Parts: sequence; structure tokens; C-alpha cells
Amino acid sequence: MKFERLEARYITPEMRHVFSLGDVDGLPRDIGPKRDMIALRGQTSNGVEAWSSIDTTKFPVYGSESTIEAWALLNEIGSKFVGKDFDDPREAVRSLGFLMDHPIFQAAFANLYLDAEAIDKDVPLFTLLGGEKPQVEVGVSISKNDSLEQIAERISKDKYRRIKIKVGPSQGDLDKIARIRTAYPDVLLMIDANSSFDLHNPEHKRLLIGYGNLDLLMMEQPLAYNDIVAHTQLQQEFNVNSVPGRICLDESIHTMSDLEQAVEGGIPIINIKVTRVGGLDIARKMIDYCQERGVDTWVGGMVELTSPGKAHSLAMAAHPGVTLPSDISGTSAYFKEGDDPCVAPMEREPDGAYIKVPTTPGRGWDVDLEKMDRITKDTVVFEVK
Repeated sequence: MKFERLEARYITPEMRHVFSLGDVDGLPRDIGPKRDMIALRGQTSNGVEAWSSIDTTKFPVYGSESTIEAWALLNEIGSKFVGKDFDDPREAVRSLGFLMDHPIFQAAFANLYLDAEAIDKDVPLFTLLGGEKPQVEVGVSISKNDSLEQIAERISKDKYRRIKIKVGPSQGDLDKIARIRTAYPDVLLMIDANSSFDLHNPEHKRLLIGYGNLDLLMMEQPLAYNDIVAHTQLQQEFNVNSVPGRICLDESIHTMSDLEQAVEGGIPIINIKVTRVGGLDIARKMIDYCQERGVDTWVGGMVELTSPGKAHSLAMAAHPGVTLPSDISGTSAYFKEGDDPCVAPMEREPDGAYIKVPTTPGRGWDVDLEKMDRITKDTVVFEVK
């Protein structure tokens, strides 16, 4: 497959609310009110138009990558991508040259290739990735700042079975989660700490044990993003002391090596984010690996657009190895009306927290170019000369 043209857009869709990732050492980490990211539009020599995205945050508050850096890097090396023949998504990534780390940046090019391949082969993207599910059960990720009333509405009105709530190392957050656990004992309740706890801090450890005793579905990434060892130690301490807490790793998982270390260390759940691990093809390998070893997985989100981001994630979540509800909310969950540039909305089924997987060729959701134009701040185009 050869891409004759690559169009990159720096886009700034406006969010409904600032999304808080929680504090670290008292410093806030927020996404919004503008969601800076990059959309890629590729055109192949046989007329296929494909889309993908670089789902970084404007500043490196979630991981080490940022949209500011990604845009500068793209302007320098984007021309290397066009005019070459690729046989697989890794060749598409390697065309950019050697890049240390930067999996989110690299994922955009792997996913662009696979998006085009599915359209070219006239098959749904999910089947290209080994998917089998006609529909995907989804959960919702709730900001640390949401009130008990807002959370209750998500459970009772929106019918989500799995609720994820952002927390930090405070007694107030623990008390709120305990109240929700008591009020809704049948809900699949989990917390996401986004690396805000320190196991060496006695107060933090006390709070972690408190969360562990609430019989939650999981405790996602409580400790440092780059410390798999400490997470495995915490899980082993829970096991030895009959604490029912289950650790899920998120930000720690970037490579197959990371995944293998975590699983061998006894981590029972892995959140696989398609762009964070380097692309759909790598995400599939990780899910296959976990499925073979009885480790639960689910597909996480990056506060991304419906098309292509959520559409790609939904295709991956249709894989039979994805065993828990994934973080794929409907179109209107995060962005103001008109700022999520999809032709048709991605919405949950009215009778529950499920999204049907499209059986049409490709990703299943098309980009609305007029909407995309409205949120585009800057554009650069690379073409075969």
C-alpha cells in the first residue's frame, strides 16, 4: 500500500467540561477546555481515504508526549511517510525513521495504515483485528470533580454497569467512593488514581488499603506511571493479607515487555489503550497474550474524537480477549455539539450500556469535513512530488 498524500490538522475541539486526571503532589492535571490533538488524513495510490489521530494532550500531563511536540515533529518528518510501499503497519511506522519511545505519535501511522487496509479490502476494521463481538459493553469515566448526584445519574439514568471514578490521595475521595459502594452494591465500581499515590507515604498506603477493602472491580494505576514493580508489590501485599483489591495497570503499559513483566508479577487486569501502546496491531498482540494467560483486559480511551479515535478503539474492543467493559463513551460525552466531527453520532443502545459494532467496511464512522474545518487551527500537507 502506498500513500500519495498525507494531510495533518492541528485541531482544537471544545469540551463540555474540563476533565480532571487528579492531582500529583498538589499539582492539577486537567484536559480542556480545548482538546488539542492532531488528525491525519491519508490518501492511497488506489483512491482510499483513511483517517487516524495523534491523541496526545497539549502538555505532557498524562504521559511524556504532548501535542505541541508532536506537531513540531510531524512537520519535520511527515514527508517521509508518503510515496513508499508498505506491506504492514510496522513498515508504515518505520518509514518515519528511528524514534525513541513516542508510541502515541507512532500509533497514528500504524492506525492510518490499518484504517486504509480495511477499506481497501472492503471488510470491517474489527474483523481485520480478530474481533467477533456484535456489540461492545462500555463503561464511563467520571471526572474527580463530579458530585455524588452526577454520579448517581450516570448509574440510574444512563444505565452504565461499570463506573470509573477518578480519585486522588485524599480521605474525602475515599469517603465518596465508600458511599457509592454502599448505595450501589451491584455496580461494577472502580477507581482510577492516575499515578497520584506514593506507596512509601504511610497516609497514602492507608488510603490504598481502604480502597482495597471496598471490593471494587479494580484500582487502576494508583502508583507511579513508570513503576511496574511497586504495583506488583502492592498486589502481592493485598493477596497475602486477604485484601480483595485488584490492581489494573494503565500508564505503565507501553510495550510487550511492560505487559509481560506486569502479568508475570501477578497483575490481574490490564487497560490497553490503542494509541498509548503504539497502534492497533500491537494492542491486538497484547490482548492475545492476556487472553492466553487468563488476564482480564479492557480498552481505554484518551478523550478522543469519535472518528477516528473512538471508532478504532471500538473495533479493538470487539476482540473476544477483551473481557471487561471498555472506556468508550458516546459522541456527546466529552465534546460540545458540533465539535466532534463525525457524520453520524456514536451512541449507546437505549436499553443498556452497549455500542453496536458496525459491519460496514472500514472503521464504521465517517468524518464530517465541514465540522473538521471548524475545529482546525493549522494544516500541513505532504504529497508525492
